[in-house]
Amino acid sequence: MIRHIAKYCRAPTGAGLASTIALLMLVTGFAPALYAAKAPVLMILAHTEAGKMIETGIETKGGLVISPEKGKLQPQWIIRAGEAIKSNSRPGERAVNFYQGSGNQTVLLFIVKARYYPSDDGKWVARFQLNEEPLVVRVNGRWQPLSSVKGVPNLIARTGTALPNAEGYFSALEFGFTTGAISIDAWAVQ
Repeated sequence: MIRHIAKYCRAPTGAGLASTIALLMLVTGFAPALYAAKAPVLMILAHTEAGKMIETGIETKGGLVISPEKGKLQPQWIIRAGEAIKSNSRPGERAVNFYQGSGNQTVLLFIVKARYYPSDDGKWVARFQLNEEPLVVRVNGRWQPLSSVKGVPNLIARTGTALPNAEGYFSALEFGFTTGAISIDAWAVQ
């Protein structure tokens, strides 16, 4: 029995060495992706549907993300803080662009800036500032909004009661659009 085990425990040579190296390359090439840590959740985008709260986590990693709730019109949206981050220094600020539509027909709805502030338990928690300045262009001597829904400029109405801190950042944002229910189809974290 010991002779049988010793036979398989020897260092590989020749073809055995090549197959061992190939196996190690395969394992190290794909295994880190399987065990990679998820990016922390920066904010939670929420809405109610049939009396039930639907929440979607928006991670801190950059890039365009298509919403799992794409195309679903909602009269009100809520943005709340995601995971608190433990760090010795303040995490970097983020900006999240929210879009309606897809492909070549995307419309920038608004931008939310996120800045981290210390919490009572020593972690950093995101607070939010809604950038509702419409993008405009001058057409025939008049300013025209670039983002509009059904030809009407998007105007955002905040409906929450949260007050901002001294720098204008809110712990949560509750808002709707003056044009009625609207879908948030994608976002890009910067």
